Amino acid sequence: MIVFANPAFLWALAAAAVPLMLHMFQRRRTVVTPFPTVRFLKAAQKNSSSRVRFENFFLWLLRTLLMIMIALAFALPVIRNSTNTSGWLTRSNRDIALVIDGSYSMNYELDRGKAWDVCKNTAAQIIGGLQSGDRVCVYIAAETPTPVIEKPTAEHATVVQEIRNQNCPTGTSNLEDAIGQAVQALEQVEGRREKEIYILTDGQALPWSGFRELDPDDAAAKTNAPPKDAVTASAQKKKLTREQKEKIAFYVMMAGAEQPDNAGVTAVKVAPSLLLAGQNARVAVKVMRSGPAKQISVGLTIDGQNRGSRNLDAEPGAEGTTEFIVSGLDSGIHTAKITVPQDALPVDDEFQFLLRVRKQLPALIAGPRESARYLKAALAPGASDDSVLLVDSSELEATDLRSYQALFLCDAFPLSGQAIIRIEEYVKNGGTVVVFPGSRTDESAYKDIAILPAQPKAVESIPVDLAARQLRRIPNKPDQVVSFNLSLPPGTVPVVALKRVQTFGDLAEGAAVLVVAGLDSPFMLGRAVGRGRVFQFAVSADREWSTFPVTAIFLPIVHQLIRVGAGAAVQPPYLHLGSNIPAEESIPAFRSDDTILSPSGIQVSIKDNGNRTYMIESLTEPGIYTRNKVAGTEPEPVLAVNTDRTESNLTPVSAAELTEWLKIKKLVIARDPEEFLRLIEEFRNGRSLAEIFLWIVALLALLEWSYANYVLRKKTGAMEKMKIDITGKVS
Repeated sequence: MIVFANPAFLWALAAAAVPLMLHMFQRRRTVVTPFPTVRFLKAAQKNSSSRVRFENFFLWLLRTLLMIMIALAFALPVIRNSTNTSGWLTRSNRDIALVIDGSYSMNYELDRGKAWDVCKNTAAQIIGGLQSGDRVCVYIAAETPTPVIEKPTAEHATVVQEIRNQNCPTGTSNLEDAIGQAVQALEQVEGRREKEIYILTDGQALPWSGFRELDPDDAAAKTNAPPKDAVTASAQKKKLTREQKEKIAFYVMMAGAEQPDNAGVTAVKVAPSLLLAGQNARVAVKVMRSGPAKQISVGLTIDGQNRGSRNLDAEPGAEGTTEFIVSGLDSGIHTAKITVPQDALPVDDEFQFLLRVRKQLPALIAGPRESARYLKAALAPGASDDSVLLVDSSELEATDLRSYQALFLCDAFPLSGQAIIRIEEYVKNGGTVVVFPGSRTDESAYKDIAILPAQPKAVESIPVDLAARQLRRIPNKPDQVVSFNLSLPPGTVPVVALKRVQTFGDLAEGAAVLVVAGLDSPFMLGRAVGRGRVFQFAVSADREWSTFPVTAIFLPIVHQLIRVGAGAAVQPPYLHLGSNIPAEESIPAFRSDDTILSPSGIQVSIKDNGNRTYMIESLTEPGIYTRNKVAGTEPEPVLAVNTDRTESNLTPVSAAELTEWLKIKKLVIARDPEEFLRLIEEFRNGRSLAEIFLWIVALLALLEWSYANYVLRKKTGAMEKMKIDITGKVS
């Protein structure tokens, strides 16, 4: 459709009547020329009248077309691609939405600056090209889409300023939800207005993967793909509707590098998860490569000291893995960092984490001394070892259980109500409780504690001829939470002689039989409660019930139990940016009055959820978070936070792929900002025909001038050749 950007000049079409009026006036003029005779002139006129009329008509036509073309050229004719226009002479106002990619890959350094800055500048130029009646809203496509201007507004200067105020992103992107919110914002405004969405991104393929419409059967056939019904449900939930794809114009600028070159550390895994002083730690590192294959140097520093480097052959678009073995770590919290050479995207060139090393695993034993002596000897073989504390069960009310990795109850029942409350709270917050029965305790003493894997039923005596039993681990069930490997030293025979055993009722929720004696007699039960574990034995911790405490398997089993429990409460070596985490799970020995500081020194807000639970919701800055201790001492590192490194895969999407995935009727895609703005102008306002019309004007003017001079020269020549003698003969 042809429309006019400056329709006021169409009034100049009236000038097309000027050549006609001039020709009519010229026709009315009569030239009187005295001649001796006119018969020869009349003969000439008769012969040339048809030719003269044609010449005059052609000149009139040329001059009329010339005036028309001049008027049309100044009226700025354009060909509109958009069908949402109110008429030939004007266009309707627009409601537009700007969606700016909010992923950290937008920090990629280009020749013209960061992709983020390029997109912000382009957004400002887009808004600067709007008319006063056009309205605009802005969304940042972060992991959780953020509305900068939620509803379309005509305050263009305010919108531009808000865009300028946006900081460079540090997280991941969610283009699907951001575009969905932008579409909803445009559909909720009233009035018949053109609707446009501008998506400004670096061109990374990953954020667009959700728009790819895979056949459910093909998707389900792929490795690790969701089932068919899940793919279908996802497509129904996330895809744009057909009506939206037909009515809304989409403009996509991919400002990133067409061939990005980046290496980023994506993950670190520390093994074992529970580190003790003097123990070797294995640090596995994953590095994502975008760009040509090359060898990358991966370095490790701990507490600011270089711990070596590894060369990694990284393939494009794939993760490579290397490993460090760290030894000689003292007890305490160590800050560690993995680095790769700095490149155009420095955000992912380092990865920080913590190594928490314990001197020992402190344990608390509650019960009579005679019942716990074998257990204490197993946990603390040295006479001077103070890592294990033995108390009477009556002292549990006044004991801070959080200071201990595990609590062993050896013939400790009955317990007071307050002690039971403290024990249950301890388990739910990640503690480990191991229960051994005893001769002084009957089954009724257990009824008030709800965290046990099963309630005891009775004590059964075992005949001598059936006393010898081999211990056997029960394989884990698919839905089983608690587990136990029963890893014994080579050559150790897991056989015990039983005198008495505790029998149990039905298993509680989350409980399982982990070890049996003989064929099917439950020997050890386990249960997951909150973040903690509860283990329950069928025999006592002394020799009154069995030979278990004096066998070679007692010590390794007890040590495994305390390590399993410790592992359940191990704080992660790092967290991802934006995580909302329970403070008790991530900060060792967290207290409600702790002051947690971000890497820049800003105090982190901690939300009280009630029931002595707290939530940290302000992990918005990558780096090492610290806890203030006593005034005058160095802050203690407690958290390491990194950006989610899925964005490190910078593999770009092509315009052809994006067109195929989106299947949008009105879609414009460009990489260069200048080209993008030109295409916007052409697609939105139409392709200008003014230049073509001006060329036509020039050609018509040249043709008119040439033909008019030709006619004039012809008439003048004819008059000069006409020689009349005195007899009246024309020669």
